[in-house]
Amino acid sequence: MRRHQDKIRVGEVLLQKGLISSAQLRDALATQGASHLKLGEILVQQGVVTPKQVRQALNEQLWRNVIATCVLTASTLLPNLPKVAAQLPEVADQRRHQGPLLSQNDIGGGEPATGGTTASPASSEIYYPAFVEVPLAKRASVDSPLKGFCHPLNGQGWLSQGIRGRTHRGRMEYAYDLATSIGTPVYAMRAGKVIAVQDKYPDIGGGKENISRFNYVWIEHDEGYRSVYVHLQQGFRRKVSIKSGDRVKAGQLIGYSGNSGWSTGPHLHVEVQKPHKKRKFTKTVPFKISGACHNNQLARTAK
Repeated sequence: MRRHQDKIRVGEVLLQKGLISSAQLRDALATQGASHLKLGEILVQQGVVTPKQVRQALNEQLWRNVIATCVLTASTLLPNLPKVAAQLPEVADQRRHQGPLLSQNDIGGGEPATGGTTASPASSEIYYPAFVEVPLAKRASVDSPLKGFCHPLNGQGWLSQGIRGRTHRGRMEYAYDLATSIGTPVYAMRAGKVIAVQDKYPDIGGGKENISRFNYVWIEHDEGYRSVYVHLQQGFRRKVSIKSGDRVKAGQLIGYSGNSGWSTGPHLHVEVQKPHKKRKFTKTVPFKISGACHNNQLARTAK
């Protein structure tokens, strides 16, 4: 756990979102040491980020520091209280709509009404229970989501958008976005057959005009349900040697997170889709992540 005075800084947020490099951050910090300007102002002057990106990062920084303080206070008063995380601001206002991604009996003890949570950047580590691949139900709802999916980042990252979020509407209603740095290993959430792989777009992000320019792995599971892993890093296929027709196990490495397609920052978009005879992206269904993919191992949060 970080000390209270070691607050999450705006530079860390910008770095984690892939908006600046480590070298650019070091250079800006060095400049800041010889001036009275704020770090964000320096980065804007250097042309590294825009004022809007700095404002968004400052807002995110504020919420993360609040989270860090709350977690520290709780863990100080109640040493046995599980370390849990809170959603970022864009997820918090969705609470009355969301169903459970993680529950108190699964990872970290997230609130059922919030759509679940991963470990916060404010905490250094969190233990996950052993994952059990249970049979999939024929029907799923927000009150009774599909169970038997392990954490696709094995505990890394944090929930940046939950179900019915800003861009999770219509077909993607029950999708989740896990913010993490480019190159974070991505694992199959459940055993199945790879039905499609796409790896040809750069990690430059972009707006809705790039909605179809994303790299992904698409896996079909029992009962016909399908999971898809979107915005993968360009070149992942060569690293993991995966192709259509391959059989994969739960927890098997299938790619690396990136920033391809319609994306405002590096993250992994995951969803589970309804069964369909044709090879097309169908409507998503509610599902719950139940444990880390690598059983009984310590999953560390993204730095």
